[in-house]
Amino acid sequence: MTHDGPLSHLPQYEYPPETEHDLIWADLEALDISELDKPGGKEALSAQVLKFIDKNGFFYVKGHGLSEERIKRQYAIGRAFFNLPQEEKEKYLCNSAAGDFRGYKPRAAGPLASRDNDERYNIPKFTPEHERPHPQLILDHFEEIKQFSLHIHDRILLPLLRLFAHVLEIDEEYLVRCHRYEAEGLEYLRYMQYYPRTAQEDAALNNLWAIGHTDYNTLTFLFHQPVAGLQVQTKEGWKHVQSNQGSIIVNVADALEFLSGGFLKSTVHRVIRPPADQADKPRLSLIYFARPEAKVALQPVRSPLLERLGLQNPTKQYPRGVTAEGKLFILENIVMRKRKLI
Repeated sequence: MTHDGPLSHLPQYEYPPETEHDLIWADLEALDISELDKPGGKEALSAQVLKFIDKNGFFYVKGHGLSEERIKRQYAIGRAFFNLPQEEKEKYLCNSAAGDFRGYKPRAAGPLASRDNDERYNIPKFTPEHERPHPQLILDHFEEIKQFSLHIHDRILLPLLRLFAHVLEIDEEYLVRCHRYEAEGLEYLRYMQYYPRTAQEDAALNNLWAIGHTDYNTLTFLFHQPVAGLQVQTKEGWKHVQSNQGSIIVNVADALEFLSGGFLKSTVHRVIRPPADQADKPRLSLIYFARPEAKVALQPVRSPLLERLGLQNPTKQYPRGVTAEGKLFILENIVMRKRKLI
């Protein structure tokens, strides 16, 4: 695939070197979703999911149909955005105080500067609801960013939701109908960059770049990024998550855990100071956050599998009117996060 537009003038992005340190890596399953449409593929992947998903919500996805060239181009755009003058980026600030994370989030200044060492640019769904100003750099590559985002939604997210529905033994379109792209609701592609701190600054913060947390959404997709630092909580303690070229790291988030009656596990994770041979480098990330439609009622699905496992209480009453964007769910989510933090 060739590019004769503005993107061809961006410096080519190359991944930074892998760490040479011997880290303790989490043992994660890899789901090859290119097998889904092959005879017996869905059944084999369902059996694989059942081996781990009620214990650990982190896994790899292979066979996703995105070339390294396309992924690196998104990294090139993200890097170019963060290299823009600060005053230009700040024209597109998000309103995080109001819970609106679309747009640019700068690093903190003043007393909080040492605690907040990342900046982000969130590009929401390409629907009329989310039309908004963008810097010229983003507009120059708007169609490509759109097609990249749509590929994640249509050809990675939706097949995974159908697979999880098959595992739960429910209508395979049930979770898909909760994630219609054109419906009201928020999904977004995030360019994110952590900036290195001195060893003394990190030590004062227990070497934490992001404290232990779970994600609020349905599924989070993290593209290949070799600078180590992402860790997942396991029964044996914190373990690093290795990023493998050709695979996407995926984690189940709170909304999907709730919709699945707690069977699909939203797993606590954090980001720590990278190993010494990477600690002086910025950590550029490319992430996609998938979320349910705004008006989806967050009620656990009725599942034959969950009933057999004794995980479904048919008499339990759940709050009425709790939606994916509802205040009650947000409050419940905050309580759950506080309970899980370490």
